[in-house]
Amino acid sequence: MIKNPLTKSRATRILSGIFWVVPLAYADTDFTNTAAIEQVGNAYQAVISQSGDGNIAHIRQVATRTELDEDLTAVNGSAEIAQSGSRHYAEINDFGKINAVTVQQWQSDNMALANVDGNNNQVRIEQNGLGQDVLVNSDGNGNTVSVMQLGDYNSAAMAIDGDSNRLYLTQNGDSNTSNIQIAGNHNSVTALQLGNALDYSLELNGNNSSIGVTQNGS
Repeated sequence: MIKNPLTKSRATRILSGIFWVVPLAYADTDFTNTAAIEQVGNAYQAVISQSGDGNIAHIRQVATRTELDEDLTAVNGSAEIAQSGSRHYAEINDFGKINAVTVQQWQSDNMALANVDGNNNQVRIEQNGLGQDVLVNSDGNGNTVSVMQLGDYNSAAMAIDGDSNRLYLTQNGDSNTSNIQIAGNHNSVTALQLGNALDYSLELNGNNSSIGVTQNGS
Protein backbone atom coordinates (compact mmCIF):
# COMPACT_ATOMS: atom_id res chain seq x y z
CA MET A 1 0.00 0.00 0.00
CA ILE A 2 1.49 3.29 -1.03
CA LYS A 3 1.45 5.92 1.65
CA ASN A 4 -0.41 9.09 0.86
CA PRO A 5 2.20 11.87 0.74
CA LEU A 6 -0.36 14.45 1.82
CA THR A 7 -1.75 14.96 5.30
CA LYS A 8 -4.01 12.60 7.19
CA SER A 9 -6.06 10.51 4.81
CA ARG A 10 -9.05 8.25 5.08
CA ALA A 11 -8.36 4.77 3.72
CA THR A 12 -10.96 2.45 2.29
CA ARG A 13 -10.04 -1.12 1.45
CA ILE A 14 -12.40 -3.63 -0.10
CA LEU A 15 -11.27 -7.24 -0.09
CA SER A 16 -12.94 -10.17 -1.73
CA GLY A 17 -12.17 -13.83 -1.93
CA ILE A 18 -13.06 -16.26 -4.66
CA PHE A 19 -16.40 -15.36 -6.19
CA TRP A 20 -18.43 -15.35 -9.39
CA VAL A 21 -19.62 -12.27 -11.30
CA VAL A 22 -19.50 -9.94 -8.32
CA PRO A 23 -18.94 -6.29 -9.29
CA LEU A 24 -17.38 -3.95 -6.77
CA ALA A 25 -17.61 -0.19 -7.00
CA TYR A 26 -16.27 2.64 -4.88
CA ALA A 27 -17.05 6.33 -5.31
CA ASP A 28 -15.61 9.29 -3.39
CA THR A 29 -15.91 13.05 -3.71
CA ASP A 30 -13.65 13.95 -0.79
CA PHE A 31 -9.94 14.84 -0.64
CA THR A 32 -6.80 12.81 0.17
CA ASN A 33 -8.53 9.43 0.22
CA THR A 34 -7.20 5.97 -0.55
CA ALA A 35 -9.41 3.32 -2.16
CA ALA A 36 -8.25 -0.27 -2.76
CA ILE A 37 -10.02 -3.24 -4.30
CA GLU A 38 -8.50 -6.71 -4.33
CA GLN A 39 -10.26 -9.53 -6.18
CA VAL A 40 -9.33 -13.19 -6.51
CA GLY A 41 -11.60 -15.38 -8.58
CA ASN A 42 -13.43 -15.39 -11.88
CA ALA A 43 -15.61 -13.01 -13.92
CA TYR A 44 -15.00 -10.07 -11.57
CA GLN A 45 -15.53 -6.35 -12.05
CA ALA A 46 -14.03 -3.43 -10.14
CA VAL A 47 -14.75 0.30 -10.52
CA ILE A 48 -13.27 3.18 -8.49
CA SER A 49 -14.44 6.76 -9.03
CA GLN A 50 -12.81 9.66 -7.19
CA SER A 51 -13.08 13.43 -7.40
CA GLY A 52 -11.20 16.05 -5.45
CA ASP A 53 -7.45 16.35 -4.95
CA GLY A 54 -4.68 14.03 -3.79
CA ASN A 55 -6.56 10.73 -4.00
CA ILE A 56 -5.04 7.26 -4.45
CA ALA A 57 -6.71 4.25 -6.08
CA HIS A 58 -5.50 0.66 -6.25
CA ILE A 59 -7.07 -2.34 -7.98
CA ARG A 60 -5.51 -5.81 -7.86
CA GLN A 61 -7.11 -8.75 -9.64
CA VAL A 62 -5.95 -12.36 -9.74
CA ALA A 63 -7.77 -14.88 -11.91
CA THR A 64 -8.16 -18.47 -10.76
CA ARG A 65 -9.44 -21.60 -12.41
CA THR A 66 -11.50 -24.38 -10.89
CA GLU A 67 -12.52 -27.77 -12.13
CA LEU A 68 -15.69 -26.21 -13.53
CA ASP A 69 -13.78 -23.77 -15.74
CA GLU A 70 -13.60 -25.61 -19.02
CA ASP A 71 -13.85 -22.37 -20.98
CA LEU A 72 -11.14 -19.75 -20.55
CA THR A 73 -13.68 -17.01 -21.21
CA ALA A 74 -15.13 -17.80 -17.80
CA VAL A 75 -11.89 -16.59 -16.26
CA ASN A 76 -12.08 -12.89 -17.02
CA GLY A 77 -12.53 -9.54 -15.39
CA SER A 78 -12.47 -5.78 -15.80
CA ALA A 79 -10.92 -2.95 -13.81
CA GLU A 80 -11.66 0.76 -14.15
CA ILE A 81 -10.46 3.85 -12.30
CA ALA A 82 -11.83 7.35 -12.96
CA GLN A 83 -10.32 10.35 -11.18
CA SER A 84 -11.08 14.05 -11.58
CA GLY A 85 -8.99 16.64 -9.83
CA SER A 86 -5.29 17.14 -9.12
CA ARG A 87 -2.45 15.06 -7.66
CA HIS A 88 -4.10 11.66 -8.15
CA TYR A 89 -2.43 8.26 -8.31
CA ALA A 90 -4.07 5.28 -10.00
CA GLU A 91 -2.63 1.77 -10.07
CA ILE A 92 -4.07 -1.42 -11.56
CA ASN A 93 -2.35 -4.79 -11.24
CA ASP A 94 -4.12 -7.49 -13.21
CA PHE A 95 -3.06 -11.14 -13.14
CA GLY A 96 -5.70 -12.87 -15.18
CA LYS A 97 -6.88 -14.16 -18.49
CA ILE A 98 -9.31 -12.10 -20.56
CA ASN A 99 -8.98 -8.64 -19.03
CA ALA A 100 -10.01 -5.05 -19.66
CA VAL A 101 -8.14 -2.26 -17.85
CA THR A 102 -9.20 1.39 -18.04
CA VAL A 103 -7.85 4.51 -16.30
CA GLN A 104 -9.29 7.99 -16.86
CA GLN A 105 -7.80 11.07 -15.20
CA TRP A 106 -8.73 14.74 -15.62
CA GLN A 107 -7.03 17.97 -14.57
CA SER A 108 -3.38 18.14 -13.43
CA ASP A 109 -0.44 16.32 -11.85
CA ASN A 110 -1.84 12.78 -12.12
CA MET A 111 -0.05 9.44 -12.38
CA ALA A 112 -1.40 6.20 -13.88
CA LEU A 113 0.25 2.79 -13.59
CA ALA A 114 -1.03 -0.41 -15.20
CA ASN A 115 0.61 -3.81 -14.81
CA VAL A 116 -1.04 -6.59 -16.80
CA ASP A 117 0.15 -10.18 -16.63
CA GLY A 118 -2.42 -12.27 -18.43
CA ASN A 119 -3.55 -13.46 -21.79
CA ASN A 120 -6.11 -11.56 -23.85
CA ASN A 121 -5.53 -8.11 -22.34
CA GLN A 122 -6.66 -4.60 -23.20
CA VAL A 123 -5.33 -1.43 -21.60
CA ARG A 124 -6.78 2.04 -22.16
CA ILE A 125 -5.49 5.13 -20.36
CA GLU A 126 -6.79 8.66 -20.94
CA GLN A 127 -5.39 11.77 -19.29
CA ASN A 128 -6.41 15.38 -19.83
CA GLY A 129 -4.56 18.17 -18.06
CA LEU A 130 -1.12 19.37 -17.04
CA GLY A 131 1.74 17.22 -15.81
CA GLN A 132 0.38 13.73 -16.53
CA ASP A 133 2.47 10.54 -16.32
CA VAL A 134 1.69 7.05 -17.59
CA LEU A 135 3.49 3.76 -17.04
CA VAL A 136 2.22 0.55 -18.66
CA ASN A 137 3.74 -2.92 -18.38
CA SER A 138 2.09 -5.73 -20.30
CA ASP A 139 3.35 -9.30 -20.13
CA GLY A 140 0.79 -11.35 -21.96
CA ASN A 141 -0.47 -12.55 -25.27
CA GLY A 142 -3.14 -10.68 -27.23
CA ASN A 143 -2.38 -7.21 -25.88
CA THR A 144 -3.84 -3.89 -26.99
CA VAL A 145 -2.49 -0.74 -25.32
CA SER A 146 -4.02 2.68 -25.99
CA VAL A 147 -2.75 5.83 -24.27
CA MET A 148 -4.10 9.34 -24.89
CA GLN A 149 -2.69 12.39 -23.15
CA LEU A 150 -4.07 15.87 -23.76
CA GLY A 151 -2.24 18.66 -22.01
CA ASP A 152 1.26 19.93 -21.27
CA TYR A 153 4.35 18.31 -19.73
CA ASN A 154 3.07 14.75 -20.25
CA SER A 155 5.18 11.61 -20.34
CA ALA A 156 4.41 7.99 -21.14
CA ALA A 157 6.47 4.82 -20.81
CA MET A 158 5.16 1.51 -22.13
CA ALA A 159 6.73 -1.93 -22.19
CA ILE A 160 5.13 -4.93 -23.88
CA ASP A 161 6.46 -8.46 -23.67
CA GLY A 162 3.82 -10.44 -25.45
CA ASP A 163 2.58 -11.84 -28.69
CA SER A 164 -0.08 -10.17 -30.85
CA ASN A 165 0.55 -6.62 -29.66
CA ARG A 166 -0.89 -3.33 -30.86
CA LEU A 167 0.03 -0.02 -29.28
CA TYR A 168 -1.44 3.43 -29.92
CA LEU A 169 -0.13 6.65 -28.40
CA THR A 170 -1.45 10.21 -28.73
CA GLN A 171 0.17 13.15 -26.93
CA ASN A 172 -1.02 16.72 -27.35
CA GLY A 173 0.81 19.52 -25.60
CA ASP A 174 4.27 20.85 -24.74
CA SER A 175 7.39 19.01 -23.56
CA ASN A 176 5.95 15.52 -24.14
CA THR A 177 8.01 12.35 -23.87
CA SER A 178 7.15 8.80 -24.89
CA ASN A 179 9.25 5.69 -24.39
CA ILE A 180 8.06 2.46 -25.98
CA GLN A 181 9.61 -1.00 -25.67
CA ILE A 182 8.12 -3.98 -27.46
CA ALA A 183 9.46 -7.54 -27.39
CA GLY A 184 6.77 -9.56 -29.05
CA ASN A 185 5.61 -10.95 -32.31
CA HIS A 186 2.75 -9.47 -34.35
CA ASN A 187 3.37 -5.85 -33.38
CA SER A 188 1.78 -2.69 -34.75
CA VAL A 189 2.86 0.69 -33.31
CA THR A 190 1.15 4.00 -34.07
CA ALA A 191 2.32 7.19 -32.34
CA LEU A 192 1.09 10.76 -32.85
CA GLN A 193 2.61 13.68 -30.93
CA LEU A 194 1.46 17.25 -31.45
CA GLY A 195 3.15 20.06 -29.56
CA ASN A 196 6.59 21.46 -28.75
CA ALA A 197 9.88 19.85 -27.67
CA LEU A 198 8.54 16.33 -28.20
CA ASP A 199 10.67 13.25 -27.56
CA TYR A 200 9.90 9.81 -28.98
CA SER A 201 11.82 6.61 -28.32
CA LEU A 202 11.01 3.14 -29.67
CA GLU A 203 12.84 -0.12 -29.05
CA LEU A 204 11.26 -2.98 -30.94
CA ASN A 205 12.40 -6.57 -30.96
CA GLY A 206 9.67 -8.46 -32.73
CA ASN A 207 8.55 -10.03 -35.93
CA ASN A 208 5.71 -8.74 -38.10
CA SER A 209 5.91 -5.07 -37.11
CA SER A 210 4.19 -2.07 -38.68
CA ILE A 211 5.27 1.35 -37.41
CA GLY A 212 3.80 4.78 -38.09
CA VAL A 213 5.01 7.92 -36.30
CA THR A 214 3.87 11.54 -36.72
CA GLN A 215 5.48 14.44 -34.83
CA ASN A 216 4.64 18.12 -35.09
CA GLY A 217 6.42 20.71 -32.96
CA SER A 218 9.43 22.93 -32.67
